[in-house]
Amino acid sequence: MRLAKRISILLIVAGWLTAGCGSTNPPLQQLAETETIISQAQQIGANDYAPLDIREARLKLEQARDAMNEGEYEKASMLAEQAKADAELAQIKTLSGKAQLAVNELNESIRILKEEVLERRNNRSEN
Repeated sequence: MRLAKRISILLIVAGWLTAGCGSTNPPLQQLAETETIISQAQQIGANDYAPLDIREARLKLEQARDAMNEGEYEKASMLAEQAKADAELAQIKTLSGKAQLAVNELNESIRILKEEVLERRNNRSEN
């Protein structure tokens, strides 16, 4: 009697677990959000500043779509999350690269201005 009860409890728990795994909803919104983030990263220049990261993001998004089409929603969700992280990293690298470029340009402008000021001072002291 006890053994039969245990077996039926195990079967019920196993059924719940199986049903829980199978009832996961397709991560449609997550895929759409990830696609938007990838698009934004590309628009700000990720292809130039973080080409490997943005390529990984696109690849993982495509794998997520394939997994979703095969009904593997958990896998699709995980891949979409990874793609989102790659795209966000690409955005950060792009913004950082652009900021560094602006700093370099500013430093060059300051250097040129200093040279011009020194040259003018030298010209005035010669006169």
